[in-house]
Amino acid sequence: MWGAQYESKTLKNDHDIVIIDTPPKIESDARPSIEAADLVLIPMAASHVDFWATGEIVDIAKKANKKILIQINRANQRSKLISKTNDFIKSLDILSTKTIIGHRQIYAASMGEGKTAVEKQKKSIAVEEIKQLSEQILSEVK
Repeated sequence: MWGAQYESKTLKNDHDIVIIDTPPKIESDARPSIEAADLVLIPMAASHVDFWATGEIVDIAKKANKKILIQINRANQRSKLISKTNDFIKSLDILSTKTIIGHRQIYAASMGEGKTAVEKQKKSIAVEEIKQLSEQILSEVK
C-alpha cells in the first residue's frame, strides 16, 4: 500500500474524515484515491467537457464498488445546461448532491487567501450552500 491509500489509512487513525482531492481526468492519480475512499464525491461543472471527464472517473469508482455522489458546482442556476447536466447524471445511474454550488466570487477570493467561504463570511448564499453540502456528505459517510 502506498500514496493515497497509505496516507488515508494512517490519517483515519486520528481523524473521523479524510478528504483526498485529486486532479480531474488523471486515472493514475484518481484510482488509488478512489480505492481508499468510503465516498467518491465528484465535482463537475455544467459543461460538456465535464461530462467527458466525469464519465471515466465514475467508471473507475463503479469498478471499485464505491458509493458515488456528483456535485454540480460553478453553476449558473439559470443555465440551460443545468437540466442537461442532471440528465447526464441520471444516465450514469448515480446520485447527485441536493445542493448545487453557484458560481460565486467568494469561493475564488477566499481560496486565494487560503481560506474558505465559511471562514470569510458569516452569512451568505455561499455559506448556506457549503453547509448544506457538508451535511449531506456527513450523512453519506456515516
